[in-house]
Amino acid sequence: MVGGVTSGGDKAEPVRNAVRFDWRDTAEQLGDFAARWPGAVADARGRAFVDASSGARLVLPFVWSPPAPGARIDAFAAALPERLARRCVVLLQAGAAALGYWDDDELVRHKAYKRYVVRGNGKAQPLHRKSKGKSRYGSRLRLQNRRRLLTEVNERLRAWWDELGAPEQVFFAVPVRARADWFAADPAPPFARDDVRSRRIPVHAHEPDFAELRRVHGLLLRGRLELPKA
Repeated sequence: MVGGVTSGGDKAEPVRNAVRFDWRDTAEQLGDFAARWPGAVADARGRAFVDASSGARLVLPFVWSPPAPGARIDAFAAALPERLARRCVVLLQAGAAALGYWDDDELVRHKAYKRYVVRGNGKAQPLHRKSKGKSRYGSRLRLQNRRRLLTEVNERLRAWWDELGAPEQVFFAVPVRARADWFAADPAPPFARDDVRSRRIPVHAHEPDFAELRRVHGLLLRGRLELPKA
């Protein structure tokens, strides 16, 4: 967090600036950070290594599996893989979806969908039905398209799992109110809702399409070094 960080509930020194880095530079960044702040440990969420005395933080690229809270930075650096795990990114909103399957840094499969499921006032049809009662032809069509979208997304994911194997990581950006419908669709996704390999994407995703898929995935590949005030 630029402008100030906290550690263990205590306010630390304000951050002077933040330097972003590519996932390929993670090992070098970990080594430099550990040399300067050897006592740094992983925060409670496993998203960053923090030096409590200075407030310095090394926020890891999200594509790396998170360290356990309190893990030492030198131990994590020693076990860092040389390549990225296979991973799938799922962006799903009302009426649109974008999916991608990466192996290391290669995008090997991708697919985008767009369906008519939103009314003129911008409200997704399942939410509208709860407040407006029975639907007419247009609303029935929107509901059918929504179910069709979820079915197509899950069928595509299952086909990739069969063809390419289950990835080690799944990253998803799906509105909270839509997740239950996604996992209740027929067929269901090829992984359980509580699968430890799946993680919610920590950035805002716009309407899914191929460009947005690439943008969001690019953000997952970037880390950040937050320097304390000199």
